[in-house]
Amino acid sequence: MAITEYKYLTPEQREHFLEHGWVKIPKAVKAEYVKAFTENVFVRLGYDPEDKSTWTKEKIHMPRHREIPTREFMPKAWGAMCELLGGEDRIDPTLFESCGDSLIVNLGSDEWVDKTIEPKDLGNWHIDGDWFTHFLDSGEQGLTVIVLYNDIKPRAGGTYVAPDGIKNVVRYLYEHPEGASEMPQDPDGSRSCCSIQTCKEFVELTGEAGDVVLIHPFMPHSASKNHLRIPRFITNPPVTLKEPLNFNRPNPADYSLVELKVLRELGVDALPEWKIAAPRMRFTPRTRAAKDAMILDELERMKAHALKTGGTVDSMHINGPVPYATVVASG
Repeated sequence: MAITEYKYLTPEQREHFLEHGWVKIPKAVKAEYVKAFTENVFVRLGYDPEDKSTWTKEKIHMPRHREIPTREFMPKAWGAMCELLGGEDRIDPTLFESCGDSLIVNLGSDEWVDKTIEPKDLGNWHIDGDWFTHFLDSGEQGLTVIVLYNDIKPRAGGTYVAPDGIKNVVRYLYEHPEGASEMPQDPDGSRSCCSIQTCKEFVELTGEAGDVVLIHPFMPHSASKNHLRIPRFITNPPVTLKEPLNFNRPNPADYSLVELKVLRELGVDALPEWKIAAPRMRFTPRTRAAKDAMILDELERMKAHALKTGGTVDSMHINGPVPYATVVASG
């Protein structure tokens, strides 16, 4: 069913997405949620926020202890997500329906304080989705979503995107209907589908705490170096569609903006003949075991801190899932 009225995305934002593949929703997350999900981050890490010598890891993908339904956590961004994907009825409510405190932390290192690196040389360019076989029409990763939990200045570890690389990914998947589970890497360490060395447009995603950036799922992106060593906290909650993308809709008005971007990159109005040539598959990410181990480590630190301060440990791994109002109240 076509969207007849856009309530969250302006015409300028919609055109920006179709042209550049991303759009920022400012102040999309309430300040109390940002505070609740970041106030104990250094306790969980076991680092001293005032002593950089204790920051032994540069980047950490933390596990989740608390969560809030996405539509409650960031209603403006949720509305924009629905509009980019062609309507809420196309989103699978049984998968990834919440946002949590699984922070992606970039603390930087002394090595990069006085150095500069060109974006294309970051060597970590990829598209998201390590739990399914990628096809041109895959709906498992409907959007790449980045939630900012603190102000991110230039050179302070913001995610880089390569808008002109979307065409490379689209072309790669179009030419590989058999799909790709393990995408080969180029010599620079980036996914071959990104062909990042041919890209000329690079954007560093900066912003303020509570901003949310919605990105096309085929956008090449990379972590950057945190030269300023200002702790950077983001999350990357997925959103999944009920059905694969459809590039041959009877009514062109029914195409989502995500689908239209793919068609625009291929220079066509539809793909009536294209179809996948292998079964769709989902699997457990290789990173799952490491995150499970981190949960136990973080719980021990949280328990020790609670014992020392007379506080409590707020984690779904002890208390079970809690209503979002409880998360805010406890924060």
